[in-house]
Amino acid sequence: MKKVLLSICAVMLVLGSFGMAGATTYTFTPTPADLYDLDHYKYYTWGIDWEYPVGETIKEASITFHNIYDWTVEDDILYVHLLNSVGVGVTIGTDNQGVGDYFSGEGTLLGTWTDPNGGYQYKTDVTFDIDSAYFSWLSDGNFGFGIDPDCHYYNDEVYVTIITPEPMTMLLLGFGLLGLGLARRKS
Repeated sequence: MKKVLLSICAVMLVLGSFGMAGATTYTFTPTPADLYDLDHYKYYTWGIDWEYPVGETIKEASITFHNIYDWTVEDDILYVHLLNSVGVGVTIGTDNQGVGDYFSGEGTLLGTWTDPNGGYQYKTDVTFDIDSAYFSWLSDGNFGFGIDPDCHYYNDEVYVTIITPEPMTMLLLGFGLLGLGLARRKS
């Protein structure tokens, strides 16, 4: 009987472990996808209204600027903030500032980026990771970003990726570990 219990627990543990790789991925893209190429005289908010899946927890999250570049080498900086209250969709405002963070003191600064090369041939992907703890306030599903480009950043697309482990996978993994612990304790 003990061998059967150990075998069942081991199978559940293995299935749970394999399932971890099969997490659910959610991707969000603004309209337009390139946020109008992020003009340096503007600031941008992008609000997302997401129905947070019941029983799921956020494992990983990030915002990516795909194929971003400044047209030349110059003093430039891109500020990216996570905001917990912002209108849904893309909003553009004029800040007429060549330097400075329009969203300073608002939300969480995810990071900044400066193009070290400049020029079309140096397109790159820039990703800011979002600590899953920042989403602890995400009960209504509304969150967004404040983006202030202090240069004109051409890009192909901006997108957010959120990864959640499948609830059943976590349950299988938990039962497998519990079963192994109980079987070991009885021996």
